[in-house]
Amino acid sequence: MQDPLSDLLSPSALAAAQEPLSRAATLPAEAFRSPAIYEREVERLFRGGWLCAGRLDQVPEPGDYRCLDLLGDKLMVVRDRADAVRVLSRVCRHRGAELVDGVGNTRSFQCPYHAWTFRLDGQLQGAPFMEEAEDFERASCRLPELRSEVWEGWIFVNPSGDAPSLAPQLAPLSALLARYHMGEMVSVPTAEFESPFGWKVLVDNFMEAYHHIATHRDTLESVYPARCASTPEPAGPYSLLAMPRGDGDREREPGPFATLPRVGPLDPAEASQLLAGCVFPFHLFACSPEMLTWYQLFPERVDHFRLQIYSCFPRETLDTPVHAEAVAGLQELVRVVHHQDIAACEATWAGLGAPSYEAGRLAPLEGALWHFNQWWIDRMTDNRPTP
Repeated sequence: MQDPLSDLLSPSALAAAQEPLSRAATLPAEAFRSPAIYEREVERLFRGGWLCAGRLDQVPEPGDYRCLDLLGDKLMVVRDRADAVRVLSRVCRHRGAELVDGVGNTRSFQCPYHAWTFRLDGQLQGAPFMEEAEDFERASCRLPELRSEVWEGWIFVNPSGDAPSLAPQLAPLSALLARYHMGEMVSVPTAEFESPFGWKVLVDNFMEAYHHIATHRDTLESVYPARCASTPEPAGPYSLLAMPRGDGDREREPGPFATLPRVGPLDPAEASQLLAGCVFPFHLFACSPEMLTWYQLFPERVDHFRLQIYSCFPRETLDTPVHAEAVAGLQELVRVVHHQDIAACEATWAGLGAPSYEAGRLAPLEGALWHFNQWWIDRMTDNRPTP
């Protein structure tokens, strides 16, 4: 059993973060920078929760695979011959060599070391000369498979294998976003970053529009002003931030991007807003009338994570050459906005390490952060044995 969270963080600081939003403080600096806190997050939030491993559109055909490194494990997302999508270990069951790397399509996975061969469902197919090994059971020697679920086109894994099913918890969020047709989008890699700051710094930054007035004054603020943003009350392990266009801009189309097809049959309010979502702990996405943006985080240390950003569009958009310039323009806007966010996140990370820093008050526009903080405290203070 781990030590209580109150042994790692000040009880008064935790109490201040749990006040109603109108009086609440941020989480204390130690919640972001403490290695002991991060280790607890790995066990309780990451291994014990649901993490995104990719999207169905990234493995559309039988035999398609896509490798990923997650929490130190060597995994791959595979679509097998029965059209089932699995998340398997890509480490050979013989001597531990990696079977494959990158992305591709194959009929089976053959280890480059000793030619052990595994089917797409993980079952061992061939093991040279092992018929002479006593009591070797080929049927029981298969690649380990992580428990997985699909939500709105994303493939989630639960490394511990014992978390409550994810999709029912997100049913209210699916209902709110139904007309954005997220599950039908096609992913396009847009940018990749090595991020030298804690993962929660990015989550906090992503889920509030308050910083539009300074960080994004020349990009997002002119279209989605901070003063118009609101945070619906969540009914599950997620936050949602609604960012309508400015009152005077509600009927104005966004320049060259207006030529792109809509992601679905949106009502007028949906067609004039940007929505930012976080499925806890760190599945970040944003829905707009023309596209879906998705941030895939890979935490590595308390002070570092890898980030892959994808832009997702309807198949019609990507298959129509006339839309290529607008698609490229939106991807460039995503990159510009994140470069602005990097500067803000790095400044925050440096400040959190200063001895003079004390947790500040949350602003009324930071309701999504408050929702996340309540979930974080609840999960981190659960004193049951970790999985």
